[in-house]
Amino acid sequence: MAVAEHMSGAPYPDGRDDTLNPGDRLLHGQYRIDSYLNSGGFGITYLAHDSLDRKVVIKECFPSAMCCRTESRVRARSRSLQKDFEKVVRHFGLEARRMSKLKHPNIVGVHQVFEDFGTSYMALDFVEGRDLQDIIEQDRHQLTPADIKQMLLKLLDAIQYVHEQDVLHRDISPDNILIDQTGNPVLIDFGAAREVATNASRALSALHIVKDGYSPQEFYLANNTQSASSDLYSLGATFYHLITGEAPPNSQVRLAALAADELDPYKPIPPRTEGYDHYFLRAIDKALAVFPKDRLQSAEEWIEEIDQARRQKAMRERARKDQELDLAIRELTATTNRELMATSEKPVPSETKPIDAVQPVVQSKPAKPAQSGRIPAAGDVNPEEELAETEKFVPLAESEAAFAEIDETLPERPQSFFARLFSRSEKRRASRDRNAESQSRRAPQ
Repeated sequence: MAVAEHMSGAPYPDGRDDTLNPGDRLLHGQYRIDSYLNSGGFGITYLAHDSLDRKVVIKECFPSAMCCRTESRVRARSRSLQKDFEKVVRHFGLEARRMSKLKHPNIVGVHQVFEDFGTSYMALDFVEGRDLQDIIEQDRHQLTPADIKQMLLKLLDAIQYVHEQDVLHRDISPDNILIDQTGNPVLIDFGAAREVATNASRALSALHIVKDGYSPQEFYLANNTQSASSDLYSLGATFYHLITGEAPPNSQVRLAALAADELDPYKPIPPRTEGYDHYFLRAIDKALAVFPKDRLQSAEEWIEEIDQARRQKAMRERARKDQELDLAIRELTATTNRELMATSEKPVPSETKPIDAVQPVVQSKPAKPAQSGRIPAAGDVNPEEELAETEKFVPLAESEAAFAEIDETLPERPQSFFARLFSRSEKRRASRDRNAESQSRRAPQ
């Protein structure tokens, strides 16, 4: 590894002894440190120039709670922290390499990832502009509602892209959003190494890994599940601050209030805030729900909430899918009904012997004139002839027994077809018998 070349050797005037000095060189002189920019619990950021004299930003992995700088080298503060420090440095490099694959106009680009002085570094695009925190504090009212809405849509598109790569930012806040000279928002500082470092050891409890007002409640406890909705909470808090001028209450305070069955101290943005429609303000409130299950679950869902064209397109798509589902159900129902009807109309096999069509059992007799001497008219029916004609078939008892065998093979029903048939047949036969008996009693002896 290269040895630092101190151009000035003078410490920073505010006493930051653990930072690189202006003129220090990295990676065999390929990068020259110009000035300190800012620092956090896991790293220090510098303005620098590369070997082609282009402005770049250098981020150094420097978890200050577990490491220090000695003669320009970064080392663990104690032997007990050495392994934890090495894990953080290794994970920082892995996350930096992952970030280098992200290509989006609203995400800061990573030029190079390297190791030097016992730790890891990444060289980032230099964005000429101001961070959103500075704008909120000084020029918030210069941004119109239309500007803010376009800014949010661009950042949501960037976050959706990041989440599709299975990456979480974990540190979205106004100071990590730069607004370039064209008004384009750029997301920076992805909080690399945060997950591993949080679980590394108790020494990390001193690290500032959350930002009150912007971090969701799940960020405050180690091993809590973090998801896309965690980043969306932080983005919602950022735009709540941008619109109202105040950051939302600490999510831990809100959680404690709800646990005590008290009112949530969070106050939604007034619905009649000038320049913002109902959908836009409601989406911010949903993103800021205390519990992850109650939040917007994806950047795409948020975009659909606030962009009218996307919202209408999504509604049409859902309607189309509902119609396709309804049609599929109807076709399935019709097909099932046809199959059931075909099954019920199919002849039922029977092992019974075929029944002879005609077996006469009673000889017919010539009709006799009535006692009154009236000659029968053409339309009159002789009861005896009618009875004889109906009895030319197999006796009823035998037929009933045969059909009963067939009827038993059919599915059980309230009253089978054959049962109804013979019930009516018996009634007609009984009626004819009574008529015949009545006629015979009136006939001459």
